[in-house]
Amino acid sequence: MKKIALSVLLGSTMLFAALSPEHQNIKDLDTMVAYIKSHPKVAVTLRKIDISGKIIYFSAGCKVVFKRKASSNPSGMVGPAEPLEVKRTTCL
Repeated sequence: MKKIALSVLLGSTMLFAALSPEHQNIKDLDTMVAYIKSHPKVAVTLRKIDISGKIIYFSAGCKVVFKRKASSNPSGMVGPAEPLEVKRTTCL
């Protein structure tokens, strides 16, 4: 009986480890805005931030594409998403 209670307790705490979609979007947006603030050319010529595509558009056809770091969570484990990182840039 103790094993069952422990399993339920541990399992339920793991279910709440992931961020909700709105909190994850805010975290991702903060990362993208920090990039814009640290790159004056991007800030001055900013056109659009695509949060769902994780892309910043700036200048004439230039962009910064972000991707999520590979997860370090074991397979099947719920956890927070890894942070965004720059995948590639054009025109910088």
